[in-house]
Formats: sequence, structure tokens, C-alpha cells
Amino acid sequence: MKLFNEDCCIFRVHMRLLLTMLGIAAIAFPIQGDGNDIYKDLSSASGIDPNAGQNSFYILSIPGGGKYEGMATAHTAVALDGGYLESNPAGGSFLPKTILSFSHLDWIADSGLETITFAFRPEKNEDFGIGFSTKFLHIPFVGYNPWGAQYDRHGSSAVGWYTELLATAAVSYNFLRSFYFGGVSIGASLKAGYRGVSSALEPNQGAPSLMGDFGIMTRFNALKAYVGQDMNSSVGITIKNLGAEFINNPDPLPSSANIGLSYKPARPIILALDLNIPFNLSNSTPGKVSAAFGVNAEIAEFLSAHTGILIKTGKPRFAIGADIILKDFSIQTNYTFDLASRPELFDRMSIAIKLNMDMAKQLLLRDDALAPYLKGLTAYSEGNLPLAISYFENAISLDPSFTPAVEMLATARASWRIEEELSQPLGF
Repeated sequence: MKLFNEDCCIFRVHMRLLLTMLGIAAIAFPIQGDGNDIYKDLSSASGIDPNAGQNSFYILSIPGGGKYEGMATAHTAVALDGGYLESNPAGGSFLPKTILSFSHLDWIADSGLETITFAFRPEKNEDFGIGFSTKFLHIPFVGYNPWGAQYDRHGSSAVGWYTELLATAAVSYNFLRSFYFGGVSIGASLKAGYRGVSSALEPNQGAPSLMGDFGIMTRFNALKAYVGQDMNSSVGITIKNLGAEFINNPDPLPSSANIGLSYKPARPIILALDLNIPFNLSNSTPGKVSAAFGVNAEIAEFLSAHTGILIKTGKPRFAIGADIILKDFSIQTNYTFDLASRPELFDRMSIAIKLNMDMAKQLLLRDDALAPYLKGLTAYSEGNLPLAISYFENAISLDPSFTPAVEMLATARASWRIEEELSQPLGF
């Protein structure tokens, strides 16, 4: 009866959360029908940041899909998919599996963003995290004169593309991980970008850039209200986009310092909060501080949902999305609404396919270690100490951080020594 009541309670929590998210969506989507007044009210309420719009490589400010986009960038202390490459490079050591993902975002009008992400967890060392991503922003451009006619520029028709390409490589390592502590992960990423401008629009405006991110993340238990091996709390800190664009009189990159907190009040729910502090490496004044809040909920084995809000002067952002989880892959869709969106259903929508590439046994190590550990407990309770010791040693070889097996191995060996001493004949 107690188990039934707990299941009912969890079900009610899931249903309330789902209904809340659906209610938010029901409020958000009517915006598409009467957008002008809504835009005016949102713009007036969010204020104006006089220092916004001074940074180059706008691709760095557009989420490339995943949970990072769906939780409105509240992701500095969260690592659920390849989105950690945009939020905190240290998150790679906490990823649950190796993932290859493809994402397409309908941004504004005919512009779009394509993202490919590969987040890899080595089989023989789960403390390592390695990730790679490529983002490509493409914006078509046609020049018109004040009379609405297309004009020529620099001897050719003013028709072309504005593009930005960004390649990222990240590595992280988790220190001090144990059964009772998630560890402290330190990570860094190197990013190389290129901005392309068609010569028909403006010649000699293409420019490369080079930058890096540095981050730290830790996981631990705090105010845990459920039973489970996973850590329910996390803290993350990052410094993002330290670098420069290589062109005459360059604009600063959108550098920032970020701190994030995440907490699981129940096993299927993650609450995340980020504080973002922008800064410029040049003498120009940066934009204002912003904050993001996000929620992720595992509603069922085959379905998870997420939402979030970014509170930013002049540009608030709301996002909502869901993952449909199948055996070897998942399909995710997100919808984002902000003051750069048009009031249309498919503007600012993204879709992603995530492939589970984890063919190795790495992610099953703890489950594999649990089986010989339980057999060792049975052998120990039956008094078969040599067999129990072998089982515990096997569990530790599969997962050296499995502390209960380490503790029981020490207990079994001590018991075996005492048993051997007692079996020795007494000398008089």
C-alpha cells in the first residue's frame, strides 16, 4: 500500500507539471495571432539595454538546439546532452551516454541554424569527457532601394548570403568521483569561427575568430528527498568566449561569466538557475546581467519535457520543448519566443535527432558491478567468505568507485583472517 501511494504521488507530480507546461504553451501560442500588442507590451516591460548589439559572431548567442535551447540556456550546472558544449565544457564528464545529434533551427524568416554535435564518453575511463560540434548560421540577403526595387552594389546585384561557421572541441576530466560524491569536473573548449559576407553585399568583410571556454562543475547530494545513486544537486561556473575576431577594428565577442545551480527535488525533475554576467575584452561597455530558469521533467520512459525563461533586458526569451525517446535514438523539438521572433508557428522552432552511440559497456559498469556485489553479499551471508571475496573483487574491477563493494571486501577479508586464526590449533 505504501508503494502504491508513492507511485500515485509521483504520478500526480508528473501530471501537474505536464498540465503546467501545457498551460504555458496555451498562453504562448495565441501570441501568434495578435503579435503586435504583445510585442509592444513585452518590449516596454523588458526595457532597453543601451549597450546591446555591440558584439560580433551572433552565432555564439543562438542556442543550437537540445536541452540548452529548450531550458532557455539555464544549463551551466546541467549536462543532459550535447548542449553542454555551449554552456559548460566541464559537463562532458557527467554525460550519461555517448550521443551524436543533428539539429535544425528555423530562426528568423528564411534564415536558419544547423548544428551537429558528438559527445563521447571513453569506455575505459568514465571520468573523461570529449565533445565536438559544428554550427552553421545562414541568412539570405537581398538589397532593395526606397522604392522597393532590387538595386546593384559594387557592380553586381545586391543578392547574397551572410554566414557564420563555428567549430568546437572540448575536453573535461572529473576528479574525486566516488560512490558518495559526484566529483569535480574541469573542462575547456577551443572554438574557431569564420564570418562570411558575399562580396556582392560588402567586400572584404569575411573574418576568422578564435576563442575558448573554461568551466568547472560538481555534483553532490543536498536536501535529497528520494532514494537513488544519482546526485541531486550541482553547481557550475564558466567563462565563455575568451578570444578575438581577426579583422580591422573588430567588435568584441560576447564574452561572459556564468554561474549555475541545479537541483532535483524528485528523481524525474531538474530545476536549473543561471546568472550570466557579460563582459568585453575591449574598452566598450558590456550588456546588462541576465538570468535564466529552466525545468526538465522525465514524464515517462519514452517522454521528457522541458521549459525555461531567460530574463534579459530588452530581449526576454521563453522556450518549451519535449523529447520522444526510443530505443537507440530520440527526437526533440523546441519552440522559442522572444522579441526577435515573428508571430508564426514555425518561426523559432527547432527539431533534433539524437543517436545513442554508446555501444560499449561503459555506461553499464555500475549495473555490471552491482550483480557480483549482490552475489558477494549472498555468499557472505552464507559464510562462504572466499567466494564472497572473489565476487567483491570482481565488482571493484568493473567499477573501482563502487564504494559498498570496497567496504564489503575489507569486511570479508577481516572476517576471513579471524576465521583462519580461530581454526588454528591452540598451543599449550
